[in-house]
Amino acid sequence: MAISKRLRFEILRRDNHACRYCGAAAPEVKLTVDHVIPEALGGTTTPDNLTAACVDCNAGKSSVPPDAPLVDDVRADAARWSSAMRQAADVMQEQREPANNYALEFYTAWTRWTFADGEFVPLEADWPPTLRKFHDLGLPFSAVQEAVDITMATKHIPIDKLWRYFCAVCRNALHRQQELAQHILNGQEAASHGA
Repeated sequence: MAISKRLRFEILRRDNHACRYCGAAAPEVKLTVDHVIPEALGGTTTPDNLTAACVDCNAGKSSVPPDAPLVDDVRADAARWSSAMRQAADVMQEQREPANNYALEFYTAWTRWTFADGEFVPLEADWPPTLRKFHDLGLPFSAVQEAVDITMATKHIPIDKLWRYFCAVCRNALHRQQELAQHILNGQEAASHGA
């Protein structure tokens, strides 16, 4: 079975772009991804049976028996990699949770506003990633709430432009925040040079 480009990349990354047989590393040698237990002997095309190998080692090796130490090393590496990937996914989820909550708070603030007929003010489809981005850039939620209020209080904006107007108000708030941060840094630098 052919090894996908993605799987090949993951195996080379797991093995630090070095041959597991001789230790030679890219770019000094051309690397391939080798079946530790050949497919002809029942080996699978799964991470626990794949390893980085330089072209010379791959061409010169004979079939490795399933009880070879390298097979155990590759399986241990694959298990460690799998565990690390699960842990990384958990960390990423934990990091996303505050941004997701921030976006939900925005949604609550936005949907407080309705038209006279009770219809909600429309939102663009890209609102969740936009709000997560504002969160990641450090825009305090109070600025987002203020931007919602400013947007809804502005009467001359067409309905289909409200979202863009809201985003512009948020970007202006971010710009003011960045200017203030620069002012703070300049003051700290001046104070440290004067000390």
